[in-house]
Amino acid sequence: MKLNERLPDSFEYNGKEYSINLSFDRVLDMREIQQEELIEVDSKIELMLDALEVECEEEERTNVLEYVLYNVIHKVDEEETIEYDLLGNPMKKSKAEQETEITLDFEQDASLIYSAFLQAYGINLYKEFGKLHWYEFMALIEGVPENTLLYQVRNIRAWKPQKHDSKEYKRQMNKLKELYKLK
Repeated sequence: MKLNERLPDSFEYNGKEYSINLSFDRVLDMREIQQEELIEVDSKIELMLDALEVECEEEERTNVLEYVLYNVIHKVDEEETIEYDLLGNPMKKSKAEQETEITLDFEQDASLIYSAFLQAYGINLYKEFGKLHWYEFMALIEGVPENTLLYQVRNIRAWKPQKHDSKEYKRQMNKLKELYKLK
């Protein structure tokens, strides 16, 4: 995300310009489809592109979708700790990459995200359907203040015991980690 450039509503792939809807709700819909295990691969690809309103030739769909996932949507997620293949399967990471713990799940943390946006920014996400761009949404998530429950839960999930931590503190933090763990 660059402050001196407009947020993208199109992308170029193999010399062709494609229109894309990157409102946060559309990207979340696409991610939900991506994770759905009961949908066949070809249907999943079509539905994911439809969610983003990307129109392309049938024979280009797989490559266009892959480009969108890794060069358009995840462009803002360069520090994201998990990468998925085209079907939504987690890809193996190096040992160094595996050390970073995932602290956010859009589905499980939906109410925390909603309340953090309302508390910190005065934004009702339901009124932002079709308006709030994915890049803006992700920037706001990364910038939620410490006084939001979302920030606190993500810190609990990322917590690692330190030598100087007391036994009682470690016990309390482990209890909280268990309470807020990702499923």
